[in-house]
Amino acid sequence: AVTRVTQSLDEAGIAAAAHAMSIQVFQLGGIVLLALSTVAQIVVPNRMVETVDPITKKKTGGPLSAKSAVNRLMSWGLVLGILLGALQIGVLPLLHKSSPLPEVREAAKMPSYLASIYQVINGLVFIGEGVMIGTGSFLQLSLSTLVATCATLLALNKFPLKYGLTGVWMSFGVFNTIRLLGVWLHQTKN
Repeated sequence: AVTRVTQSLDEAGIAAAAHAMSIQVFQLGGIVLLALSTVAQIVVPNRMVETVDPITKKKTGGPLSAKSAVNRLMSWGLVLGILLGALQIGVLPLLHKSSPLPEVREAAKMPSYLASIYQVINGLVFIGEGVMIGTGSFLQLSLSTLVATCATLLALNKFPLKYGLTGVWMSFGVFNTIRLLGVWLHQTKN
């Protein structure tokens, strides 16, 4: 749906080229944050298992230990999201030199800023969804993703008509914000 909407914005392909540039910006930080999702999938279930050291008889792990690990991971997600977003904003002038067409560079400007800002949300969402996978909360994750997808499709039908390519990226914001709400609901419920 995103590709169809983006390609329909103009006949010259300026929006499509600008979208490709913005996706590159988005993926700079997204790859790092997605890797943290995998870390959360591994760390949290391991921390949920309570073990007793046979020599010291000291207990480690368990639900409180897992919750502590989740809180640390979420904090790291927020910090890294902020840092990666700021870094991406800092390198935008360099990325925008990758197109010789001034109209493409101009069209990519606002979506690239949105892509950078969304890294803050992604830092929390990717780790939170990794936690959901690690704890086996597949139904809640699926429902959250389903609701976010439906809302995004609605946004893609409205925002681009008024805001052009920026509206497409605003739709990504809808998707990630609703996923963040799903993560928040999971974190506060457990």
